[in-house]
Amino acid sequence: MRFLVLLMLVTGVAYAEESASPIRISVDCEDYGRTKACSAFLTGFIEANKLFIAAPRSDADVILYVNANEVALIDKVHLRFVSKMQGPPSVIELDVDIDTRADDDTQRAQLEPAFLRGIALYVAARHPKAVTVAIQAGDDVQVKKPKTTPWGFSMDFGGSGNYTENFQNYNGFSNANVSRTTARDKATLFVFGNGGLNRQPPLIDPDDGSEISLNTSQWTIGLGGEGSWIYNRCYSIGGESEIFKTDDKGQFAYNWTSRFGLEWDKFKPDDPRGNRLAVAYLVGYVVEKYNVRNELGEGFAQYPTHEIVATGSVRKDKVTFGLSVQVRGEIIHPMRRHTLSASPNIEVQIGTHVDIGAGFSIAKRELPGPDEDAIDPSDFERLSRLSYADPLQINGFFNVRIHWDRTNGVRNDRFDNL
Repeated sequence: MRFLVLLMLVTGVAYAEESASPIRISVDCEDYGRTKACSAFLTGFIEANKLFIAAPRSDADVILYVNANEVALIDKVHLRFVSKMQGPPSVIELDVDIDTRADDDTQRAQLEPAFLRGIALYVAARHPKAVTVAIQAGDDVQVKKPKTTPWGFSMDFGGSGNYTENFQNYNGFSNANVSRTTARDKATLFVFGNGGLNRQPPLIDPDDGSEISLNTSQWTIGLGGEGSWIYNRCYSIGGESEIFKTDDKGQFAYNWTSRFGLEWDKFKPDDPRGNRLAVAYLVGYVVEKYNVRNELGEGFAQYPTHEIVATGSVRKDKVTFGLSVQVRGEIIHPMRRHTLSASPNIEVQIGTHVDIGAGFSIAKRELPGPDEDAIDPSDFERLSRLSYADPLQINGFFNVRIHWDRTNGVRNDRFDNL
């Protein structure tokens, strides 16, 4: 059974008493989302009706707080009407789904009925003849529950390169993941890989005329999984396990890292306003084998770790800004291995199934460097790969993401900082 709710606000003031003033409305856009719902459409609805007038918060009869939360290709817009008018409720909250890929007219048609439902009681309190409500039951219409899925799939890939006659450099990366998300838990399996090569003229040894190659090639492949479970409104538990391998000139023959911990979030995982501010504490264990023994004489190491990760994000229209800060260290010997890092990023939606992202990270770190006696000084390729031991590291990225999102509409942002 589907109900059709028709709310008609008459635009002429003939239905209202001559002494009654228009409803003063202040729109407060706390989260704009990916559409023009708050930046233009709601303001347009107010300007188009003589019973409404835009006003500052200090003079408003009704303050409309607007927030949007991203779910697949839909913006779930939360409208919160707050008023001190006598008669109607002091707070009315409504949710409406807006298709972020639709045109402006379609988006306005999706938003306007929800706006009218929320404002109608305030209009009726001051202009009782200006509001009519009709509810009609359509007996000939059958409503079928839509088929939805908690499963999602995505791929990321990107790269860079340059070419001249004597110098060439190419780099690329890709990853793919399968995920399942419900209101109570979520899990993801992923695989990834990256690689690059550099070609340039060799050096000539002035003593014997031999060539020293300056060419380099590198790659990394890996796989892993992560998951989380919500305990209550603010707390959840989660973990991750990952293993990867690099080429024989890289730091690791292999590295396996597992982490498990507790996250506190200021907001609910399904908060309709889309707010996110989380802090997580994780304990982990690392097993790693090196291609070259380190300065401690280790060709193999295993040790426990712990870390604190703080994450926050804001969204405006189709653009998302994020920041993550991490402090991590070895538990037994914290001064031997530790990292302090910050990672800002930005993501922009450009199509139905395509997003682009960019960002960088800066890290101050300490870890055992390679044993210089174990490295051939003429092995330029290995020497060029020793940046992992430098105390300061800055990385940047640009990527394209192709995704087919789950359709069950569940919002669950726990442990996204993993």
